[in-house]
Amino acid sequence: MLTTVVCVALLVLGLCLLLFGSSIPFRKVIGGALVAVAALVLLFASTTVIEAKNVGVLTTFGKPSGTLDSGLHLKLPWQRVTELDGTKITNKYEGTHAVEVRIGDGTTAHVKTAIRWSIVGDKADDIYADYRSDDVNETVNESLVETVFSNALNQVLGDYNPTANLRVVNPDEQGSVSISFVPDYDDLAAKVTASMEQRVADAGGYIKIDFITISGLTLSETTQAKINEFQAEVAKTQVALQKKATAAAQAEANKTLSDSVSNNPNVLVSRCLDTYQQMVDEAQPIPAGGINCWPGADSDLVLAPSAPTAKE
Repeated sequence: MLTTVVCVALLVLGLCLLLFGSSIPFRKVIGGALVAVAALVLLFASTTVIEAKNVGVLTTFGKPSGTLDSGLHLKLPWQRVTELDGTKITNKYEGTHAVEVRIGDGTTAHVKTAIRWSIVGDKADDIYADYRSDDVNETVNESLVETVFSNALNQVLGDYNPTANLRVVNPDEQGSVSISFVPDYDDLAAKVTASMEQRVADAGGYIKIDFITISGLTLSETTQAKINEFQAEVAKTQVALQKKATAAAQAEANKTLSDSVSNNPNVLVSRCLDTYQQMVDEAQPIPAGGINCWPGADSDLVLAPSAPTAKE
């Protein structure tokens, strides 16, 4: 506005010198120069260039009066243009900038996340009117994106309780000992996206959410210590259960082997022959009739005197 007033003043002064300043030396040169400068300044003040993908909000005496898409445009010298960033913007929150939330067990956690968004160009006038400041883009980012995003994260993760799975493990349920404490990040991101879109719609629908990702969750030291202690005890339980299962299997195998040895005729015949050979080697007296190690008709093994044999 000030530029326009100055240009008009220079234009009027230059014309006055040209028309009425006959007694002033070099009036034509000075007057012509003033008119030329004023004309050039007014020409530049009457044009504007909007960068690619941005949206220009045209204001007349502070009141929004239209929007301009990318490219060169003409306007009135006293009109102003404020550019809103229409590109897709990605806000990343990680490390020391991770979003702090309160989760279901009452403790705080830090979320490694990202959100990609852009303004709705058709609502540029309303965005400018509602978030007018020295930097409208930054105000929209802080007030409409970051604050709402933090609220959506807190709503969804407020239902997440990582210690809810802590329970006494039943030793008879070996298959249920393994418990995972890693949340389903994709499911959480989908829920946060739904919450964010609803909140944005309620706030006027000024921005569009392209995607939200959650890639990490850092729990508090208290919560993490509980989980670590529980997992250590689960590991001990698994070892104990495995030892019990191994001992039971070994006992069953030994019993099977014992039964096999006791009832197998071939094994008994072999043992009988070994006993006979030992008696011969030790010159022990052989029962009258000898020893018959072969199974009989009425039993698995018959140790009966054989027919008398002539001694050498």
